[in-house]
Amino acid sequence: MIDNGRRLLAVGSILVLGLLVACGTGSSSGGGTGSNANCNTSQPTQGVTSSQITLGETLPLTTAGPSPQQTVDGSQAYYDMINAAGGVKGRKIKLIARDDQYNPSMALQQMRNLVQQDKIFAVAGGQGTPNFLAQAPFLNTQAVPAIAPYAPSSELGNMKYPHVYMTSVNYITEFQIMTRRVLDNFSPKGFGLVGVQGNVGDDSKQGMKQAIGSSGKPLLYIPEQPGTPDLTPIATQLKSSGADWVFLILTPSDTGGLLKAMQRIGYQPRLAAWAGMSDQTYIDQFGDLSQGMIVAQELALPDASDPDVQKYVQQFTKQTGRAPSGFNNSLGWSQAELTVKALQDAPALTRSCVEYALNQVKDFKTGILPPITFGASERQGVNAVGLVQIEGKTVKQIASFKSV
Repeated sequence: MIDNGRRLLAVGSILVLGLLVACGTGSSSGGGTGSNANCNTSQPTQGVTSSQITLGETLPLTTAGPSPQQTVDGSQAYYDMINAAGGVKGRKIKLIARDDQYNPSMALQQMRNLVQQDKIFAVAGGQGTPNFLAQAPFLNTQAVPAIAPYAPSSELGNMKYPHVYMTSVNYITEFQIMTRRVLDNFSPKGFGLVGVQGNVGDDSKQGMKQAIGSSGKPLLYIPEQPGTPDLTPIATQLKSSGADWVFLILTPSDTGGLLKAMQRIGYQPRLAAWAGMSDQTYIDQFGDLSQGMIVAQELALPDASDPDVQKYVQQFTKQTGRAPSGFNNSLGWSQAELTVKALQDAPALTRSCVEYALNQVKDFKTGILPPITFGASERQGVNAVGLVQIEGKTVKQIASFKSV
């Protein structure tokens, strides 16, 4: 708990002090729940000492290829830059990233470890929808703020989980926009969709069906268990359906594995995929199989001319000695940037005051994400998607960010 230098007061002054404790809403009760998140400067908390703020996240560090570690690297680079400049309110930031193996039960246990053993102050970032959905109810009961987790689910970004602040557009919106692009610019005979089983695939299917509407185009949906060792049966099923467009929302390694299976059986449909496939690491490894793939764009391209984007690229390169890889480095950096803003703007380093600060965020520009806005009852900070296409060893933008 941060005392803010408050001296002991006489008993007769306590009632006056009670009126001064709360900020932002005029309530002395404080608390960080619901749509009226107050700033309680005397709220008991953990993860904050006189010299350190401890944050945590979980990611599939050992089961989804190199991408999640690159997200951690992006966040750590930003925190290193902030720490070198003196930290936040005189405190250095420590980030603990735990491996959840893209497994919901493991993810929940790891989050419990972060909160109950590592004593983190807040969740900052993270990556993976099924794993975070398993954690969200626990975080809700513990009133732990979760800032910008990458879990683009329709279950999040609303007041069902008021402590979760989203900056990723859900997959319903993402796949609706991509499907509409294909319908408007091509003449598809039919669609296939292969997605991580559960909410990820279900949301993507819903978005595609909304776009297809009354056009009568068939859609074959195949749910996939992450880490499936042999993807040939899925490739064969897609080929047999006659789908000439296949949409993918899998881990990068599973995406590459499925594309290799398609190649082996001589099946070459047009492709579309979720935003992570724009990362340079994926393109370097599987770009030869992904030429022409349409990819949802959630983050600015590092080569964009926007001054805010170029500032980010320059800072990242100076901090790490290399250019950002694209999606994953950028994702981690933006997660950390929003987290630091909330910590800096909070009237005190308590959880309720950090949520109070987040609720005041209006049109915050990271140089990576579209402008972020939250509010007392608004947890979806970004609601815009663009489109890019893989060409050669890079991507080019084919549709600018559009709010929906």
